[in-house]
Amino acid sequence: MKQNSKVNSTDVSITKNDSPTKAINNGIELLGGISRFIGKEDSIFIKINLRAPSGFPINVNMDSLRTLITMCKVAGAKKIYVGGFPDYGVKTSAINDTLGLKPYLENLGAELISWDDPATSHFSSIEVNEKNIEYSTRVLESDKLIILNQVSVDPLFKCTLSLLNCYSLVSSKSQKTGKIMRSGKDYLLLDQFRQDLITNILDVFSIKKPCLVINDMFYFLEGAGPFIYKDSNLIHTGLVVSGSDAVAVDLITLNLLKIDLLDSDILLEARNRKLGITNVSEINLKGENLDANKIVVNFSVDKLNEITINNTYLQTGRICSGCFKEAYHLLNFMKTQMAKDLKYIRNQSMLIGENPLEPETVENIIVFGDCAVKTTKNRDFRYIQVPTKDNIIKTVGDKVKKGNSSQKKPIVKEKINKSICELPGCPPDMHTSLNTILKYYGKTQVPNLSFYYALLNQDINKESKKPIKKKGVTGDV
Repeated sequence: MKQNSKVNSTDVSITKNDSPTKAINNGIELLGGISRFIGKEDSIFIKINLRAPSGFPINVNMDSLRTLITMCKVAGAKKIYVGGFPDYGVKTSAINDTLGLKPYLENLGAELISWDDPATSHFSSIEVNEKNIEYSTRVLESDKLIILNQVSVDPLFKCTLSLLNCYSLVSSKSQKTGKIMRSGKDYLLLDQFRQDLITNILDVFSIKKPCLVINDMFYFLEGAGPFIYKDSNLIHTGLVVSGSDAVAVDLITLNLLKIDLLDSDILLEARNRKLGITNVSEINLKGENLDANKIVVNFSVDKLNEITINNTYLQTGRICSGCFKEAYHLLNFMKTQMAKDLKYIRNQSMLIGENPLEPETVENIIVFGDCAVKTTKNRDFRYIQVPTKDNIIKTVGDKVKKGNSSQKKPIVKEKINKSICELPGCPPDMHTSLNTILKYYGKTQVPNLSFYYALLNQDINKESKKPIKKKGVTGDV
């Protein structure tokens, strides 16, 4: 583990202001000033939220980033790099094209790092807990690492802690948590995916600890998040939490949101691994009073059935955190971006998790995840009863001649139900799932999905220069 701070790790500041610039400035001043973190001629890497080609609060607050870069320059930093891996394999260049981030940073005296560009990025293999992690050489060689974390709701961990921010120091591919079965262990009952994910997050965090952590709560996305969805809501809290110990900063952040340490399994595991301070009484709080500034927010739903979607019926069984998270994002994407498409789909059922209940209808059934696919293989809905051709009356004459035969029991034949869309994986990949659903319905039936998938595909495969056609997409776009 590379240590990266000489500042008293017990100090954590809580600041509140009408300006994000002043809130961050005041917080760092309470900790002794930026010069206590940054030395002259230091090279700095600022890790930010860089999720998707969209604006704030999906990505970093530009006011907060500008403030931090300016302070580092004043402290005499030689080089300032800024970056982070976007979600779902989106290219950094796609985000830059949308936000104009690269020229913006250059004007401030900083440089945007595109880790998905093999020509300019290099990685080192770091062994942690008997596994190799591909980690940015530029971050390793930087004198100081700073985490500027935008706090929003998160479907798995209540909110986007700085520990989660550190996880996107490695690529989306490296972040994938494989399904590892343990002998004699119930994978779903123990939610082994969640435990493995937490282990992986803390392994990445332990490689190089930041010298300064800023949890930017000035604006907070509540409801559905951390992406902007139909059920999202942005509130103004004016709060910023800062310190040199990421675990301590996250603990105080959770306390401000009225979340106890015992309700945060990631901080409990951080305590077990002695990665930071997890006792509030050991933290030297500066600035605003903790108890007086606690806030009530609407967190993400913890049950998928609470996400109501037009003409869509959910049936869920036992589910791991990985499939819950991806299903959460898929359902919120549908609700937000496919509202018009779903108006013209009469009925759609989604089966998620192990042994879900039967679907409402035998048409348009989406089976999400390996557990659902496996445990419904022999269900009744996978077969339909259809009349045989010999049993169909073709003419009026046939009907007259039928006579007593009309009293006979109709002859039916069992056929495989082809109105089923399977999304395999544990968890399924969001990009692949959208593509599969698009192929199942067809472009003409889901024009909005077709348009947004084309956008996403272009952001992932940035070399494609084909223009995106908007034909057939109106209203909700």
